[in-house]
Amino acid sequence: MRLAISPADAYNSPMPSAKIDLTILIPAMNEAENLRALLPGLHGVAKRCTPHYEIIVVDGGSTDGTPRVAESLGAEVVTQSRRGYGGALHAGFAAASGEYILTMDADLSHPPTFVKTLWRHRGEADLVIASRYVPGGGAEMPRLRWALSRILNVIFSRGMALNLYDVSSGFRLYSRRALAAIRITRTDFDVLEEILIQVHRAGRRIIEAPFHYAARRSGRSHAKLVRFGLAYLRLLVEMGIAHRKCSK
Repeated sequence: MRLAISPADAYNSPMPSAKIDLTILIPAMNEAENLRALLPGLHGVAKRCTPHYEIIVVDGGSTDGTPRVAESLGAEVVTQSRRGYGGALHAGFAAASGEYILTMDADLSHPPTFVKTLWRHRGEADLVIASRYVPGGGAEMPRLRWALSRILNVIFSRGMALNLYDVSSGFRLYSRRALAAIRITRTDFDVLEEILIQVHRAGRRIIEAPFHYAARRSGRSHAKLVRFGLAYLRLLVEMGIAHRKCSK
């Protein structure tokens, strides 16, 4: 099932009285222990970026007390109503009040210190990607996972003429105006590529900041990578067909 989402609808709601500069979104599913390690340091980094920030943990139905832990450590908790990573982003974007929205993982593979780097680049583009594959970046992961990830990234970037190195990184900083100009339909991890394609076609600038990725957990299974890869390829074909129809 696909979820048709227009971020513009969510973002045009009245802003709170205290203007929020930065929203940090963290999709989480049974990440209580990791959040205990992540959130205190993340608050410290966010405060150095701007005193006007919020942290939102998007809970996907955890059974380990993730919402309770997140709230006890100063995060707002939003429960996603639709499945998948795309569903988590949908819920988080709808709840976000910030002029900039940063997305990151809960599993400690995205260090809070790099938030400052993404924030420093906010005036250069509408979307800043923490890139593992741009020159200067790096990724520590099992060799087969690395190879499959690189192949998918190259195919997607070239197939959609994005001229980007890392189209599957979820560690990103978005401007509010960029998200308000797109329409999300995907519910799985291929939502990341869909967002890039639409932001690019909307004429918004996208840049990559070199990032060194070090997985803190065992990598995803190769079977899941194959499933994700097939979803990415379907999206590539569908978006390519839609683009050709619009060009006629």
